[in-house]
Amino acid sequence: MIISITFDPAFDFFLPDRHQRRGLDYPLIRHASVKDMIESLGVPHTEVGRICFNDQDIDFSFIPDTPGKLDIHAVNAPFDVRSPSMLRPEPLDRVRFIADVNVLKLGRLLILLGFDVACSSSFTDTEIADLAELESRIVLTRDTTLLKRRKIVFARRIRSNLPYDQVVEVVDFFGLRNQTAFFSRCTQCNQPLVKVAKTDILHRLEPKTKKYFTDFFQCPACRKIFWKGSHYDAMKKTFTSHGLKAPDK
Repeated sequence: MIISITFDPAFDFFLPDRHQRRGLDYPLIRHASVKDMIESLGVPHTEVGRICFNDQDIDFSFIPDTPGKLDIHAVNAPFDVRSPSMLRPEPLDRVRFIADVNVLKLGRLLILLGFDVACSSSFTDTEIADLAELESRIVLTRDTTLLKRRKIVFARRIRSNLPYDQVVEVVDFFGLRNQTAFFSRCTQCNQPLVKVAKTDILHRLEPKTKKYFTDFFQCPACRKIFWKGSHYDAMKKTFTSHGLKAPDK
């Protein structure tokens, strides 16, 4: 028995040349769900936005038992993770990310823009999948295999190579341009910063910092102190040069 599968051109990124932009015949030689079928051909389920079998919408658990036509559609940007769909009936209540070791710089830059991002070079694939499920986080990675784990529901396989280009990719794909809050989180702990009186941390400041700056922020977890110095101005300018507005907290 044969299933005819057609992939959206957006999946050319994952598919071998022989399967791109054309239908393929998939022999049903085992009892397999459409999720398993799609991923056996190279496409992670997290990139799929809609599946139709003989023009009827189905979910990942569907097991074809008759010949037919399977159409695989990509997730369309901007992807609103807070809206339910056939493939993801339980949406997220807010946007939170987890970045793996391959995109750590991306994770840090997203934190600078005010997004909640869990990232550590020590995370294993299993820990990432577990945290994504436990804390309802969107996985960001360049590891296609990681995204085939069943626990991962929302994700983006990052296409861009350079960190700032990756930031633009993520912000645009998830429709987050109006949700940035530059300089509002600790880049080490991912905790929201709180404003602190200069007099309370005066003993921790260098002489020039005491002289030239008045507004200070502190991480409630690691107690690190932040202020809007030259590094702040440089980072904000770089974000702007990539078309991203970086409004302050």
